[in-house]
Amino acid sequence: MKASPRNRLITIERDTPTRNDLNEPVPDWSEYCREYAAVFFGTGTEQRDAAQATGTQAASFEVLSNNKTRAIRLTDRIQFDGGAWDIRSIAPIGLNAGVKINAVRIVP
Repeated sequence: MKASPRNRLITIERDTPTRNDLNEPVPDWSEYCREYAAVFFGTGTEQRDAAQATGTQAASFEVLSNNKTRAIRLTDRIQFDGGAWDIRSIAPIGLNAGVKINAVRIVP
């Protein structure tokens, strides 16, 4: 994977749940790692569901392969471009060359 397209800094976050006063689990996102990525945007879609309009934006993030990026989980998320992106799939690129992460940002 060439170095030049990885020019966007992304933050991978992992949910480390905590408990509130009622002992209920509360999501608590904390930084897992920061990586430079090549970002490729998909097409946006709009949906109408129960009289509510929402939009989604898909993107692929390609990062170098290392111990942290190979351990990214589907339950993690990406912070990028002012929003949180839900990870939908993770796939290796080549033989330890990189990791491709497909994610979707849901805009209410």
